[in-house]
Amino acid sequence: MNRSGKMKLLLRSLLLSSLCALSSWSVSSDTLVVTQSPDVSFHEGETGNISCCWKGKPERVGIKWLKNQTLVENKTVINQSTSSQNEQTNSCSVLIFPNFTIRDSGRYICKVTVEIPTLTEVEGYGTTITVTDRAVITDHHNLNDTKGEHKLQPMILAVAVVVPLFLIALACFCTLKRKEGKKKTGKSLP
Repeated sequence: MNRSGKMKLLLRSLLLSSLCALSSWSVSSDTLVVTQSPDVSFHEGETGNISCCWKGKPERVGIKWLKNQTLVENKTVINQSTSSQNEQTNSCSVLIFPNFTIRDSGRYICKVTVEIPTLTEVEGYGTTITVTDRAVITDHHNLNDTKGEHKLQPMILAVAVVVPLFLIALACFCTLKRKEGKKKTGKSLP
């Protein structure tokens, strides 16, 4: 075999071994899967949290919480699981908010990084937090209460006018009936 033939054979074997390595890597059970809490709403002053969970079997994981692409929290989690090495485990990181403010509103993304055996970084889809201002809630309730009062006022006015008119009409009707009875009998009724 000449030099050109040996080179082609070498390149083919390298290409074939690379393809085999890639296909086994993409099907590997070491795939890291990251999920986050669904979008949530809170009122100012409330306490709450959102979570970021990953399924895999990494021993050491870096967690970065980003709000609108700005770093909020950075920590490392060391998994000391007693499960077998082939078993994937679920682990979570929780971002706690002891007292929500309007400034906490935004999109929070969790990035999970595994360095060993290979550098892998997986990002969650994100969780949107909406924080409602207490003053807006109070004004909304007051507005509803005021609307209720406005609905009640016409009803009170109607009752105040209709009831006396009804009583006057009833008195007139009774008086007319009494007069008719007097005319027919010619007697006065008590």
